[in-house]
Amino acid sequence: MIKTSTQNELIQYVYNELADDAREQLETALTHDDELADNCSDLLLLQRLLDGAAKSPSQRTINNILNYSKSLSLQS
Repeated sequence: MIKTSTQNELIQYVYNELADDAREQLETALTHDDELADNCSDLLLLQRLLDGAAKSPSQRTINNILNYSKSLSLQS
């Protein structure tokens, strides 16, 4: 099991938020630690899946919001 600080560093690495020196150290560690490299690979896959996830509400949700809004304007 990897340390929480390393998990946080991996997340920062995946999102290109890690400082240059820390990035270089982590990349060196990735070449020597298979478990760390596997964890990094998993995070990269999850990032791609999350980026491809739906980012807009369904039409049903939009219709519910519009109907609710209309019902409020009728009550005024």
